[in-house]
Amino acid sequence: MASQPHMLRPRAGTYRRYTYKWHSAAFLATMLVIAMAALGATIVSSRAPSTPLLDNTTMSAMREMASTRPPEKVPVAQAGGLQLMLPVYSGEITAIGYHAANSPDAVTLAPTGHQANGSFISRGIDFFFPQGGFQYVTMGDGNGFGPATQAMDLGAPAGTRVYAPVNGMIAGIRSYAIDGHCPDVEIKVRPQSDATMLVVLTHIDQPQVTLGQPIRAGVTQLGAVRGLDGCVDQPLKRYTSDNGNHLQMQVDVVR
Repeated sequence: MASQPHMLRPRAGTYRRYTYKWHSAAFLATMLVIAMAALGATIVSSRAPSTPLLDNTTMSAMREMASTRPPEKVPVAQAGGLQLMLPVYSGEITAIGYHAANSPDAVTLAPTGHQANGSFISRGIDFFFPQGGFQYVTMGDGNGFGPATQAMDLGAPAGTRVYAPVNGMIAGIRSYAIDGHCPDVEIKVRPQSDATMLVVLTHIDQPQVTLGQPIRAGVTQLGAVRGLDGCVDQPLKRYTSDNGNHLQMQVDVVR
């Protein structure tokens, strides 16, 4: 019987030993790269100047920048077929509250969003079928009569710029005093899409428009939010972290 040809066999453990050596070298090289990268980052960070905390001047500048931004072009409420667009930048809104109005001509508004203090059933519906929009509350002490959503108090810090909520024309500007001692300004806007209605805005400071001036929603600045803290009690403060300064907005039917 012919003998089998002699086959050279590697010694046991040779391949495994070289495999271990190769893995060890790769591991050491990887660790070296990581260590060098960490050392470089430490050197760079130690040489870079530290970022100081924002001081009062910087915070004031940021607040000024936010308060001067125009609003997003989104509806905040509806009066019949008339859409009321957001009149202030959304980042400045502290709360939105609705209450009855002091005018028998006031139209009931349909808020865009969901009621935070609604009934258990309505909150359940909002939870399972969210409509989007803004969160709002209804306030029962608006010193008015009629439905609870006739007038909107849109909370924002005093000085926040107020823009036109509709396209139209300035139909009235008057100065008056709340409770006989708190100066205020009222602006009336005749919507372009419905001449039978007037959008009435109060608690305006530094009016920027004139009678008969054409305006564009979200573009034309009407004025700024007036600071009424310390002058009158503002019910909206129960829902905000400040004194409740706000813009009031309602829609009246022209008789």
